[in-house]
Amino acid sequence: MKEPGLGESTRHEDARTAPHASWQDRDSGPGRLGWDEEPGWLDEDAPPDPDGDDRVWPEPFGQIAAQAEADGAEEAAARERLLAAGTEIGSAHWPGGPAVPGVKSGPGGGFGQGQPLDTAAPDWQLAERADYASGAQRLFAHVDDDELFGILGARRKLEARQAWERLMSIAEVIRRRPAPGCKLRGPAVMPGVWAEGTAGELGSALGITRRDADGLLSLAWDLVVKLPLTSGHLRDGVIDAEKARIIAGQTRNLTAEEAGEAEKILFGTPGIQTMTKTMIRDRIKAAAITVNPDAAVKYREQKAKERRIVTGQEESGNAMITARELPPPAVLAIDRTLTARARQLRKLGVAGDLDELRVLAFLERWGEADPAGDHARAMQAHRPGSRDDTDRDTRGGDEDGNGGNGGGGRGPRPDGNNGGGGCTCGQARPQPGLRGSLHLTGPAATLTGDAERPAIMPGIGPIDPALFRDLAARLAASPTTTFCYTATDKDGRPVAHACGKPGPGDRNKPGRPGEPGTPRNGGPDPPATLTRISREPPGSLGTWRFTTGSRVIIFEFENLEGECDHKHQASGHDPGRRLRHLIGVLNQTCTHPTCRRPEKQCDTEHSRPYDQGGITCLCETGPVCRRNHRDKQQPGWKLRQAGARGWFTWTMPSGRTYTNGPTNYPI
Repeated sequence: MKEPGLGESTRHEDARTAPHASWQDRDSGPGRLGWDEEPGWLDEDAPPDPDGDDRVWPEPFGQIAAQAEADGAEEAAARERLLAAGTEIGSAHWPGGPAVPGVKSGPGGGFGQGQPLDTAAPDWQLAERADYASGAQRLFAHVDDDELFGILGARRKLEARQAWERLMSIAEVIRRRPAPGCKLRGPAVMPGVWAEGTAGELGSALGITRRDADGLLSLAWDLVVKLPLTSGHLRDGVIDAEKARIIAGQTRNLTAEEAGEAEKILFGTPGIQTMTKTMIRDRIKAAAITVNPDAAVKYREQKAKERRIVTGQEESGNAMITARELPPPAVLAIDRTLTARARQLRKLGVAGDLDELRVLAFLERWGEADPAGDHARAMQAHRPGSRDDTDRDTRGGDEDGNGGNGGGGRGPRPDGNNGGGGCTCGQARPQPGLRGSLHLTGPAATLTGDAERPAIMPGIGPIDPALFRDLAARLAASPTTTFCYTATDKDGRPVAHACGKPGPGDRNKPGRPGEPGTPRNGGPDPPATLTRISREPPGSLGTWRFTTGSRVIIFEFENLEGECDHKHQASGHDPGRRLRHLIGVLNQTCTHPTCRRPEKQCDTEHSRPYDQGGITCLCETGPVCRRNHRDKQQPGWKLRQAGARGWFTWTMPSGRTYTNGPTNYPI
């Protein structure tokens, strides 16, 4: 006899009158409790019974239980797990049957420490019992602390099981997308390589980046081909998906046989279920080195070729910068240097804990801070002294006798100042100004101070209004700064754009040295203003004047939404400068739905090939990264213009379509 499937466990007639039914209706929800055969009254098209509930209930559960015991130990064990919970209402056992010894009655019965549901496998039965114990509104009525943590453990195991199920589905995608000429081999019936474009297709289906899709494909392949023990432990809820990813990463350069040996070492360790990710990482790394030390060296050298600097935004709105895949000796040396300089700053009296002082030492090294000089000037303001005394204080040698070089023999600074500790003899270094382009995006009221809404900083992300106004003032101080403004609709999509031009009265020179943005007559900057001066041409946002600091900029807007007017169509294959600029305004990243590659690093791709009648215009060209450009050339892939400017539809080999529009700025 097969084990009952989801929704096939039996139901006691009096379940609705049980105490737990007051906060959870056992009749509600598909698959909550069901029957071997679905009764006719469940047919959605059947009319309601006007005479009331005359349902025919299934045969007594005792006959089913007896048959399950006769069918074997596995079925009996599954039935025993059902008997472990909800005994007070007769669910999962026959009427009048005894409660399982040691199991507490109540909704959470069986989830106590060491009880059957606390140790049960993550299958549909455990999910059903966890749902029932949690309650319809997840209020966990009549569940004590011990049982609550048992339910949490069950959820963890069920989550791992679902991750395993998803990865097995992805493995099947690999089987159906082998690279050309790559046969399905081995016990897992898997190709050695999947087809180009598979990551793009998977990313579109799951709404994830190509990098994440590549990671899932690799993990699915490894679990099926190389890591059977890891796969089994993920399926059984012993480890989670992140720990499985760590194991796969540390065995990436091992053969299937070597990976299996490393798995045996790892999972032979007692207490594997309670180990954290870091503990798992260290143990599988050690196991991989034990199995094949040369592979570990090769992997380290291979990853060293991927060295890069990564910048991004913190959750707070501040920023971060990280150097990846550096030589370990260099990292240790830099770490010691920063710590030594931080201790020196502490001796000088600079405020902050060691972490804060290490950050100041880092910024000081790149000319972005002068903590020693700032402290010396602050002290001198309260207690005037001689310049010589101040100089000696701020340049004092560290405890290693390095004369203020931070204990690490720091080399020349990027700004050419080789003074010890980054201090210029106690004098203030000019605050570095910013130059480049100022691209205002979204609500003008943020810039003018009339509203406090977020703005966008390219390469960083959303920033708070105060920071946005500060950056605008500093950028405006440079005579080389160019200005653009993109107006957005209520959803944050660009609807109009203007490239700024110097207006009457514009002082395209910075203010006093060291004080970017200060007007020529001194004093603080006046508030930025944005004023409409014309409504021409009709149907557009018109012309506006933007003033900030000593700058006066004129913006003449043109519409970008709706059907294309072909105003900027190029005569040849390649777009002109203005067209390329507007393409980037509409789509700041690759037009593939989940790709975030900046448009400046993308090809300008025709949705309809140029040699097949496509035109080089806003309506038929958009940025596509080189990887997705290659995907587009694969069988089954199509890219089409989707109506308005900046909208494109991608068709995948599965036949599914994904439409992506202009950049949706998070403002």
